[in-house]
Amino acid sequence: MRRTLLLAALAMVLAAPALANPTPPYHPPSEAIPFTGPLLDGGRFDLEAYLGKTPIVLNFWASWCGPCHREAEVLEAFFREYAGRVAFVSVNVQDPSSSARAFVERYGITFPVVQDGGADVAWAYRVTGLPTTFFINTEGRIVYIHQGPLYPQQLERYLERLLAPPAPKEAP
Repeated sequence: MRRTLLLAALAMVLAAPALANPTPPYHPPSEAIPFTGPLLDGGRFDLEAYLGKTPIVLNFWASWCGPCHREAEVLEAFFREYAGRVAFVSVNVQDPSSSARAFVERYGITFPVVQDGGADVAWAYRVTGLPTTFFINTEGRIVYIHQGPLYPQQLERYLERLLAPPAPKEAP
């Protein structure tokens, strides 16, 4: 009898995760979500000003994120190379301003840095880890999402695809 009760209890424990509400699947947004926020160097940023006008590289990072350090100089170099053709915007997630400023100065980042102290923007974009980069076309659609640090060859491929003219639609 005791053995039967133990087996029944074990079966209930093992079945419990299957009975619990499952974690919802990760569904990132398919469209850019307009947001405004304070810029690290003062003033306010409004993504709406870019949407529909230029492709956007939207990068989420933090100074405490090791992989974010690896990609910072890469992003700055490509920002300079693609200036006027692609807008680069970074969102600093849950960092004290002093830490974010030290990071920006260390890597010479000159593109806009939005402070997201409460992670509201990261939450809206369903960012699950840092760094995460969204590639947004001129129509405001998110066409690529890259999780993890970007290396030069990867970023170059994303940007080439982002800037490529759309394929002609086939006639019905």
